[in-house]
Amino acid sequence: MASERLLRFDDKAGLIAQAASLLLDALSARQAVNGSASLCLTGGALANQVYDQMASAAQSSHIRTNNIHLWWSWDYFVATDNPERNSLQALSRLAGALSLDPAKIHPIPSSSVTSDPEAGAAQYAQELREHDPIDICLLELNPSGQIAGFFSQHLASTTTSLVAGITDAPLEHRELVTLTRKGLNTSREIWVIASGEDVAEQLPQALGHDPDLPASHLTGSESVLWLTDPQAASRLPFHHCTL
Repeated sequence: MASERLLRFDDKAGLIAQAASLLLDALSARQAVNGSASLCLTGGALANQVYDQMASAAQSSHIRTNNIHLWWSWDYFVATDNPERNSLQALSRLAGALSLDPAKIHPIPSSSVTSDPEAGAAQYAQELREHDPIDICLLELNPSGQIAGFFSQHLASTTTSLVAGITDAPLEHRELVTLTRKGLNTSREIWVIASGEDVAEQLPQALGHDPDLPASHLTGSESVLWLTDPQAASRLPFHHCTL
């Protein structure tokens, strides 16, 4: 059974800095054992700040940046050059500082290269099946209940396939492609970052495995790690040890 841990940092800045540092260390450790490592990225303002910090810290770490496979847990089904694409936002932050191998970058298909979200999902699922499981999948907990690219209303329809095409997302762009619960949980480790009072209600629900909340269904094959700041964790029990 996969383990589950929560790390609570002193503030949002500490969460961002430590999430970036811990990710680089964990990926470096995977490389030391397997020769390469894979990271699945997400979208969101908090995640983008983590990528900025990773770019700043990578040169002082032991990670071999040209031997990392990058994947995405979800992305909008819009044109490849749309600035709202999660892959474009992440790569604009990482590619300038990290010596990434283009052959190891695996963006989700966009509307520029495939006909519809369902076709994009099938194409990405096939690509995932042709590679080893993702080592670490980074996700961001959202106040709407979104995790990756699906919401509570999509739980029933994202159970069997690895990737799903969504056409009714309650977002500005209603079409997107997302890893499903099954797709996310094939990752060896799942890391979820959570910041701010607007997710303080969702975090205990997720940790309490509320069946109606998408984040409650995260397991990973090895572990789930939650990284929070005090505001996000304000409704969780807190025990101070003086030993």
